Amino acid sequence: MQENMNMQGRVRLIAQARDGSILLDRSHANRIVQAGRALVAQRFAGVPGTPPAIVSHMGVGTGFTAPADGDLKLVAERARNPVAAPVYSNVVDGGISRIKVSLQTVFDFGEANGAEPLREAGIFTAATGGTIYNRVVFDAVTKANTFKLTLIWDIVF
Repeated sequence: MQENMNMQGRVRLIAQARDGSILLDRSHANRIVQAGRALVAQRFAGVPGTPPAIVSHMGVGTGFTAPADGDLKLVAERARNPVAAPVYSNVVDGGISRIKVSLQTVFDFGEANGAEPLREAGIFTAATGGTIYNRVVFDAVTKANTFKLTLIWDIVF
């Protein structure tokens, strides 16, 4: 028997108005970058010295360059927020039982606003700097104080 560990990620963006109505709800596949794959390997098998931190924050930015394996940060980060407690579930993909981890953060009405639209997001191991796990580029969202933006990221292992 031969196993293939094909980590996959997908982010869902939900824009919600003050009255609770949904203005936008869409999802995009992401790219798990080389630094993210190294993070998983090092957490799994260990490294000399201090182990790498776990993912803890999501960031959004205005960059629109396509994600690449060598990405170490967002192109033009605007804001970063902590993620809520992870939610774990089992999923079956091609007859193989896998583990899905769901992470969520909210950029509230007063956060991440600006005239230049948001176009990228990523998951990080710190409030600033840290290791980027993955990156996605999405259709432009001009964030304003009229709505909050929720990111729900599902990673399947």
